[in-house]
Amino acid sequence: MKDATREGLHVKNKKEEKESVTEEEEELFWNLNLLGMSTAKSLLNTVYFYNGKLFGLRGGEHRSLVLTNFEVGFNFVKFEENSCKTFHGGLTDLKYIPKVVKHICHPLGERHERCLVEMYKLYIGLVQTIGKDCNAFYFRPSKSKLRFEKAPVGRNKLNDILPEMCKAAGLKRKTSHCLRVTCASSLFNAGVEEKLIRERTGHRSDSLFNLVNCSPCCFRVASISCRSFPFSSSSLSLSLFRFMTE
Repeated sequence: MKDATREGLHVKNKKEEKESVTEEEEELFWNLNLLGMSTAKSLLNTVYFYNGKLFGLRGGEHRSLVLTNFEVGFNFVKFEENSCKTFHGGLTDLKYIPKVVKHICHPLGERHERCLVEMYKLYIGLVQTIGKDCNAFYFRPSKSKLRFEKAPVGRNKLNDILPEMCKAAGLKRKTSHCLRVTCASSLFNAGVEEKLIRERTGHRSDSLFNLVNCSPCCFRVASISCRSFPFSSSSLSLSLFRFMTE
């Protein structure tokens, strides 16, 4: 085993890390109407995509969602989990609090394009009647009208949503787990405290850091902070600014 490690076999057999969805790729999805509310399919794609990006859901958790997991206010979308990989609701989980995430879309009284509050309201309004008798959140979209059928989308079809979007956009294939990576990476690179990131993703262990894809800016800041020569605070600030804008 040690000899194999010295020869680098652990590197060759290392599992490929999941990539996050970049801002450019997300913008392309919007421009191609793969995201939006022009059709039932694009609306389904949108709530699925942002359930993963905003709330850090695992791929398998999408199928267990129900309408009561969500609350949509004037300027926010709130998600409250019922069960997940690390919370099953049993006796061993009594000391844990289920994940609750409130995503504030915009300040009260303001409006903007691509408003997720409006899109979640529209989707939930369209499926609310058929969702009362079904233990599901995602329903099969109509091909001709902005409506949904009384048939839940299966696990395999849900897992195919993002790969199919990537294929339609001519992008490298990415899976539902990439949305969870996007959630953690975006928060980490924005300097959000680890506690708040854990609250969004539901991580209890340090496996959170396996999800994070650091931006080039973070590596630049780390490099300049560890330089071998001393520098004043003013020169440090100037160097950091130059590094971050390169």
